[in-house]
Amino acid sequence: MLTLYVFAPALGTISPSPFSVKSLLLLQMSGLPFTRAAGDPRKAPKGKLPVLEDGGRRVPDSQAIQRHLAKAHGYDPDAHLTARQRAEAAAIRHLIEDHLYWVLVFARWIDHPEATRRAFFGTLPAPLRRPVFALVRRQVARALHGQGMGRHTAAEIYAMGSEGLEALSLLLGDGPYLFGEAPSGIDTSLFGFLENVLAAELDTPLRQAASRCPGLVAFHRHIREGIAAPLCR
Repeated sequence: MLTLYVFAPALGTISPSPFSVKSLLLLQMSGLPFTRAAGDPRKAPKGKLPVLEDGGRRVPDSQAIQRHLAKAHGYDPDAHLTARQRAEAAAIRHLIEDHLYWVLVFARWIDHPEATRRAFFGTLPAPLRRPVFALVRRQVARALHGQGMGRHTAAEIYAMGSEGLEALSLLLGDGPYLFGEAPSGIDTSLFGFLENVLAAELDTPLRQAASRCPGLVAFHRHIREGIAAPLCR
């Protein structure tokens, strides 16, 4: 049995981590039996979630999990894609996971800290919640600055987010998926991100920008009410 360790549901989402949602959807699409479990990033091999446990092996990182499923279990969600489509999927994934993701991080940790503290640190003993959150928030702010996103104003950051979402909407077109009638790995990345923007109980300029893209809204709803429905229970 496969066990996927992810962040537990919070903020009204399947998981408050786009990468956790991505891997959950990937496993759901695979049809392989698996168990979802709440994980602790402090105990994870690379200090982050998700982590897939397969027998005695632990596989960290959502993209590594996709590769592992293809190699060890014969499930490749991209098997029907052409070489060019695979290349395009890689480029789109970097837009989502290496650029838009940081806009989401800013929206939560810097722009809406109270809601983020309640969602991620609500189970800590009351005396520890604020100081621990303040420590982690400083670390996140440093990461944002080092990555580059944190060097911009809030208005500039959200403008970049809106631009990226509009590009994704154009690429998606009429869908239902990014590359036609069947879902592929890149759809799990897009859904994981949109789940944390559109479904989250947090109104941000990023969510407003996504809501102005009917195609993205329809894509998210189609998957949430379809393939991902079991994950919402």
